[in-house]
Amino acid sequence: MAYGNETEEEKEERFATERATRERRAQEREIKKQRKEALNQATSTSQRREIKKAAEEATIAIRNPSSSGGDIKGGIYDISTDNYSQPKRNQTSQDVSTEEAGIDTLGGSSSSDIIGDSSGGGSIHALQLVAESPYLYVRQGTIGSIIPTNGGTALEADYTENGLSLPGTGTRQYWLNVTVASGAVTAVSIVTAEPGADSETQAKLLLGSVETSSGDIIAFNSNLSGSQSFASCGSTHFFGVV
Repeated sequence: MAYGNETEEEKEERFATERATRERRAQEREIKKQRKEALNQATSTSQRREIKKAAEEATIAIRNPSSSGGDIKGGIYDISTDNYSQPKRNQTSQDVSTEEAGIDTLGGSSSSDIIGDSSGGGSIHALQLVAESPYLYVRQGTIGSIIPTNGGTALEADYTENGLSLPGTGTRQYWLNVTVASGAVTAVSIVTAEPGADSETQAKLLLGSVETSSGDIIAFNSNLSGSQSFASCGSTHFFGVV
């Protein structure tokens, strides 16, 4: 884009926008860092859930301050008190500071940021793999209105309850094995072995994959972008984002 004909007012506006974008990205990176440090010191599942929820809400507040309406719960979560402090809007209304929207910095590990979701900090959606090394989770979603099972249990709304098995070192794929009857989905299960070829009674869909080294996640891919509709014609099956 050419900026040669910009007025001083337009230039100042562009600089302000670019600065706000840089600040927002820096704040999101800091929230990820704080989130990992807090999780490293959490001592219970409930603490982990609260920390994750606070981090997600803080990120949403940073990307869209107006969405909080000044009433967002996910301010600063403090493990020592099990309480939140209320986030505030800064004067420019462009961003919420990391300290105000994020979770407490609790010290401890200063290792690299968590891998985060495959969207690279983008939207959160159904059937999304979420990597928090050394754990891998999947968010709840549906295939043709059916919630998949993982290890025989239906996926739960709290994604941290939907842990996927990991190889010690190597790669692993996660498939949705779809059972079909009379052209409709009747059951869906998450499996690690690729199901057989599609037939009138079976369909398959790749959920994602992961690569690990000595139990740590070093790369992963989330293949779907949301819950899936389903249509069938004999042994040919069609999926689409709902």
